[in-house]
Amino acid sequence: MMAAILILLVIFAGVTAIVYVDNTTRAGRRALKGAARPDALPDPLANSRPLTAPLTTSQELSLPLLLSLPEPARTRAWALLGRVTDALNAGPGDTRTAFLLSQTRDTYLPDTLRAYATLTPGARQTLERQGQPPEVLLDEQLTLLEDGVREALRHDHAAADRLLTQGRFLRERFGSGLTLEK
Repeated sequence: MMAAILILLVIFAGVTAIVYVDNTTRAGRRALKGAARPDALPDPLANSRPLTAPLTTSQELSLPLLLSLPEPARTRAWALLGRVTDALNAGPGDTRTAFLLSQTRDTYLPDTLRAYATLTPGARQTLERQGQPPEVLLDEQLTLLEDGVREALRHDHAAADRLLTQGRFLRERFGSGLTLEK
């Protein structure tokens, strides 16, 4: 039984390592794409940045984009970003939670806010005519993100896995026939 648990742990560690290496490799490729190539012509617009340029880090997300939101969405987005950042700084117990939190901080929240912030007046009118005000849609999407983060933080998969593993170890070590004497 213990050998099966060790095999599963080795497999899980291997999969985690593969995902980590893959993500690191992808991040490196993205960084290289953004770097200037020696054979490329200089970009005359390299130093200009439009107001709706894609954001790349959570620090950039925190100021221009969050401040452009209407209340109460601004407060909710700030609170969500703070909660995710605090949880990541505390070091979540398992990789599933850490991945979800970092994706929320780096992708899900910025993409949601950018989609709202870059709406054109025509797009706003179209949504209004369809009975879907942009502010209501943003509110619904922030609620989904908040619920997802709350659920991820509520389920500490690593702690549950450690407790189950310890229980299996103790059953194997001491057996089920052991009784305590009073």
